[in-house]
Amino acid sequence: MMKSIARLLTTSASRGVARSSVLAGRSVAACAVASSSRMTAGSALSIRALSTSTPMRANGAIDSDLAHTLGEEVEYEAKQAAEEGEPEFIQAFTNKTGFKLKTKLGDSQVVMTKQFGNETITVSFDVSEILNIDDPIADISVYRENEQGDAVKEAEKKAEDAPEDFPIYFTATFAKPGAPVLHMELECEEGEIGVDHMKFLPDEESAIAKTLEKDWVRKQVYCGPIYGQLSDDLKENIDEFLVERNVDTALTLFMQDFIEYKEQGEYLHWLKNFKSFIDA
Repeated sequence: MMKSIARLLTTSASRGVARSSVLAGRSVAACAVASSSRMTAGSALSIRALSTSTPMRANGAIDSDLAHTLGEEVEYEAKQAAEEGEPEFIQAFTNKTGFKLKTKLGDSQVVMTKQFGNETITVSFDVSEILNIDDPIADISVYRENEQGDAVKEAEKKAEDAPEDFPIYFTATFAKPGAPVLHMELECEEGEIGVDHMKFLPDEESAIAKTLEKDWVRKQVYCGPIYGQLSDDLKENIDEFLVERNVDTALTLFMQDFIEYKEQGEYLHWLKNFKSFIDA
């Protein structure tokens, strides 16, 4: 996607330079005409009348070029998507875990649900989590000073050694009939899951609804104790509770892959919307 954006910006920039020269020439010509027109009173009246009316233009000067570039980008991305198709990992994960995916084009939210006994489990995450990815870094050599004051290389880190994954903040909700709803705010990175907050809410809607009212309810309830300060036995039991319900390393890897897959589709959708706007 970044390469596609670079191509779009480079093409627009090169064409913009040539166009700016033409506009500058037009401005000089317009000034010359205006100067000669001031010689007569009748011309002055004409100039005042002209200055009070702004010419209407259906489209900007760059619009046709932009529409053409966007068309090329849409064609390229659509071809790539058609060749790749839906990856096999999605069906493999849902078959293994029992999770059902719910998402739609144009919506960055992804919701996964499954039944576990009499529990309804809901996992929610957002495609925008991909923005947490670190920018590529250059090769780095780490030096330290020895007792003689000489710089000694201690370590070396290559750009390709940078982790490809990115942290994801997500929620997992566990609802049972006739019981308060457990709402967990979690984060994961490199396959490890950390617990930020464990809350209990009065009903499932208060836990999962994406409305300002329910969001306010979630913020008002007790966020739970600091997870790291719980006893080791309790933390171990909570970890096992999550793993048994497939909220585990396999889920974090799936979310990473699915976010990258869905983001490509959202980018193509964004390009099409952009082109539709310019063409209108």
